Amino acid sequence: MINLAMNFDTDECSVTAMFDKGNRNDTMEAIDHIIPFLKGDADMIVLVCNTLRKLFCMSDEGYETFLMDLEDYKSELEEGE
Repeated sequence: MINLAMNFDTDECSVTAMFDKGNRNDTMEAIDHIIPFLKGDADMIVLVCNTLRKLFCMSDEGYETFLMDLEDYKSELEEGE
């Protein structure tokens, strides 16, 4: 597995931050569950699928490091609530 954390764009980081469950596998599962709700929104489906692909290729250790990079995204999400 390779670490693709540096290759996540802003939108992919936001998706990951929104659905983070504390570990890579649970986060991927949470993101996967939203796909049926994205019917007709091709851009969102591409975004979610690209995010899942990158998470799949990442190691669990790489995800833990990536979570530190997501703190700003999580803070922005909390401020928006």
